[in-house]
Amino acid sequence: MKFKIISISVLIFISSVFPSSLPDFSLKEIDGTQFSISDVLGKKIIIIDFWATWCKPCKKLLKKLDELGHEFRDQVIVLAISTDESSSFARIESFVKSRRYRFTVLLDPDSSVSGIFNPAGTIPYTMIIDLNKKIVFTHTGYVPGFEKKIREKVIELTDK
Repeated sequence: MKFKIISISVLIFISSVFPSSLPDFSLKEIDGTQFSISDVLGKKIIIIDFWATWCKPCKKLLKKLDELGHEFRDQVIVLAISTDESSSFARIESFVKSRRYRFTVLLDPDSSVSGIFNPAGTIPYTMIIDLNKKIVFTHTGYVPGFEKKIREKVIELTDK
């Protein structure tokens, strides 16, 4: 009985901390323009990845997400949200341009958005949002091959 009560309490806590649908938010892109999630929400499948320039696993995943985003460009948008401090903005822009990434890079130096979805702050942290504006996949970390799980989820969502 105690285990049941604890389990129910944990589920209630998790559902209150992690929203099942994506709330509206706006962040600046690396070129300074304002990006609002509401402009793309429900129009394409959204892959959001929280990362930082100092994070080696993040860099490996970004390359894979760029490839995936390009492969499914008509159905998917990739948003790479940098959690670097504002003093690193020049480094972020240089890093992204040197690799010719095709995804949208957003800046979240005060963790106003990443704190909502990833309160522990562990990166990389990846989410997939379906066309119904629901968060259908989350994952923390990166190991080679993980991108296959993301790809499988995207295929599952685009086949419907």
